Amino acid sequence: MDLTKEVKDLLINEKLCIMATSWQDRPYLSLMNFTFLETENKVILSTRRNSKKYSNIQKNKYISLLVFSSMEGLSITLLGTALTLESHEEKMYRELHMEKNNMPQFILGEAISLIVFDIKDIVVSDSQDQVHYLNHLES
Repeated sequence: MDLTKEVKDLLINEKLCIMATSWQDRPYLSLMNFTFLETENKVILSTRRNSKKYSNIQKNKYISLLVFSSMEGLSITLLGTALTLESHEEKMYRELHMEKNNMPQFILGEAISLIVFDIKDIVVSDSQDQVHYLNHLES
């Protein structure tokens, strides 16, 4: 996926996003730490296994993430699918996520699962209300 420098910079430099999940037409929002993996077009997140968001993802893998910078006047909505990882799959992703966010209370522990978000589409909006769509059709 070809990303503009502005979009890449935002995804690489920001640490927080808002994640939207839903189940049976009931939306749910969560403030999340995230790590963008540019080479894979994926985002790593983490959550407790007993959380509402984890439960929602198990039932409905389609989620969206909102990343924004008030200083830059830019927001990005990422659309795609989420997959929770089993413990034997997650070591590298957990290390990368911890390196960027340094929030062990949200990343490390037996009860915490990693989520790999596969980006399918990106919607970019700027402070001039200009909206651009970047599509990514293949993983």
